[in-house]
Amino acid sequence: MPYDVNAALPEAERSASRLLAMQAACQAYRVGGGLVGVAVGSALPAPVRGLEFALCALFTVLALDAFRSRRQIPSVLLAVASVTCALLLTPGAAMLTALLGFVVLLPARDALTAREAAGA
Repeated sequence: MPYDVNAALPEAERSASRLLAMQAACQAYRVGGGLVGVAVGSALPAPVRGLEFALCALFTVLALDAFRSRRQIPSVLLAVASVTCALLLTPGAAMLTALLGFVVLLPARDALTAREAAGA
């Protein structure tokens, strides 16, 4: 992200020190946010019911947003296939299995998308 922000600036305002400062700031807020999350998470009572659904809901919303903005059917089909296989094969660890399946099948999605783009 810092590179994207720096690349959007006029050339006169771009510099290595600015890029380094933006990268350091991004790293600081990423690590700081993680530490705050660990602190808050350790202060919560052990069994928080329903919290495990938040991660699933987050991925669902991100997938829907990506589909609406790009209209890529192969990505949706890949996600549905990954979740279906994960629920059938490993119902106890479906989230992890679906994520791994999705990542493993990404090259196939990219090849299919590239073939469609070349044919158009």
